[in-house]
Amino acid sequence: MDGGGTLAALLQWWLATYSKPLASHASNESAIRVRFLDSDLAQLPLTAVVAGRIEAFLQAKSGHMSPQMVNHLRGYLGRAFNAARRAGRYPGPNPVQDVRKRRIPRRKPDYLPPYEVPLLLRALDPRWRPLFATAIYTGLRKGELLALRKTDVDLGRQMLTVSRSHERGTTKGGHADGIPIATALVPFLRVAIAASPFGLVFPRPDGTMMRRDVILKQTPRRALGRGGVVRAYRHVCRRKGCGHVEVAADQEQRRCPTDGRKLWVKAVVRPIRFQDLRHTTASLLIMSGANLPAVQRILRHSDPKVTTEIYAHLAPEYLRAEVDGLSFGKAVADALPASFVTRLLPEAANGKKRAGTRGAEAPGFRPLALERETGFEPATLSLGS
Repeated sequence: MDGGGTLAALLQWWLATYSKPLASHASNESAIRVRFLDSDLAQLPLTAVVAGRIEAFLQAKSGHMSPQMVNHLRGYLGRAFNAARRAGRYPGPNPVQDVRKRRIPRRKPDYLPPYEVPLLLRALDPRWRPLFATAIYTGLRKGELLALRKTDVDLGRQMLTVSRSHERGTTKGGHADGIPIATALVPFLRVAIAASPFGLVFPRPDGTMMRRDVILKQTPRRALGRGGVVRAYRHVCRRKGCGHVEVAADQEQRRCPTDGRKLWVKAVVRPIRFQDLRHTTASLLIMSGANLPAVQRILRHSDPKVTTEIYAHLAPEYLRAEVDGLSFGKAVADALPASFVTRLLPEAANGKKRAGTRGAEAPGFRPLALERETGFEPATLSLGS
């Protein structure tokens, strides 16, 4: 009569029956325990869990949660009801179907242009440099890098096997893949492997795997600041209660106009994320002339549409060079009035053919060959803190 118990019982049944074998079980269990089990919604019998109740529950969460996270909560409920209906545990319709998804603002992906990559690698601490170089050259996700073992790296054949992600025995795609190792990446991996007396390529100093929640986004941001890749500099008075701040394009020493103290200088860098290194791999490969199927294989995208989205944030210089490939020679100039050609197209009027640039020849772009520019010294790598 109640539809098969309470919503809390349904969610716990779904965790034990369907979620447990999944690689995402730990995060599923944590989210359901924290977000659902103590709520009023979870205490309702399934017959009372209707679309209106679910919508009200999600609306209450929307004030302090992102639209993406609200959609995740909706997804947990939808999957649990669908599984119960298939198993004959719940006879009614899935009430989540009538609850709309939240619209997620589309964030324009960021990436490192070619000139910033050497600056970043030079400015990184030697301990972190091989890890970030591997991220840029391979496009591996954070969990895949942290779980990378020496047995996964074949420097002789220059092949790398991606078969696990953090503590999970599988990757996000659910299968192992082999990807090539760029020649420029070989010295970084060789030193990382030699410096680690453990099975992992990038372990903690004690040999264990870095935590899943290790914050790596601050590392490249600080390195970019040290490398001079900044938007501006904030000059801040650190005296308690003062609050004086100046924003300037330089880091010349300034003093507080109130008490004359020296202002503390902090570089303002763009909020680059670790995930943006994967966008960097894809973008620079394509801008260097790699074809789309090859990039799809390297990034291990199952859907080509995901890879094509890379084009949305390519640099204008590259796109301009590609557009200049639409060249029809002197015939187009001949189709225009002579006065127009002389006034607006002087190159055509003088019979000069503009040299087009494509792929790796585009201004400011070249293949990822940075080993002579990074200032990388293999012997400087240390796993010490």
